[in-house]
This record gives sequence, C-alpha cells and structure tokens, in this order.
Amino acid sequence: MTNFISRSLVLASLMGLLLLYLSGISEAQTNQDCCLSYSTVRLPRWVIKGYTEQLSTEVCDINAIIFHTKNGLRACANPEEAWVKKHLLWLSRKLKKMSL
Repeated sequence: MTNFISRSLVLASLMGLLLLYLSGISEAQTNQDCCLSYSTVRLPRWVIKGYTEQLSTEVCDINAIIFHTKNGLRACANPEEAWVKKHLLWLSRKLKKMSL
C-alpha cells in the first residue's frame, strides 16, 4: 500500500512539474507576439488591411497598434502619434461603410 502511495506522489509531482514547464513555454510564445518598440516608418493607408490593439495592462509591456499589411507583414506603431490616430479613424470609417 505504501508503494502505491509513493508512486502516486511521484506521479503527481511529475505532473505538476510538467504543468509548470508547459505554462512557461506558453507565456514565452505569447511574449514573442508583443511589440517591444515602435516602427519609425509611417505606413501608407493603401498597404493596411487591419490592425490589432496591444495594451500594456495585459501581457505586453507597451501600448501599441499593430497594423497588418496586405502582404502579411506587421508593423508596431505608437498609438499616441497623429498619423496612427488618423489611420485608425480611416479604418473605422471604412468598416462602418462596409457594414451599411
């Protein structure tokens, strides 16, 4: 009976270590998707397909707008810059027209 208990404890310990290991890998993959700095290039509107908002209150360190381009690239932009705000307004108007 004690052999069964010791095997159960070893198995439970191994499962706990595996869970900790896998959660560390998952977080590392999420951090790779974060913008760590802003692009210095202003994107023309015609290359932008959409965007994602990154918030510093979530997993990533900085607030950013991630513009998705038509050729599959991503560009991190500072949401406080005037050109970024104009592009977001343009995209929201475009989306509104599409939903009518």
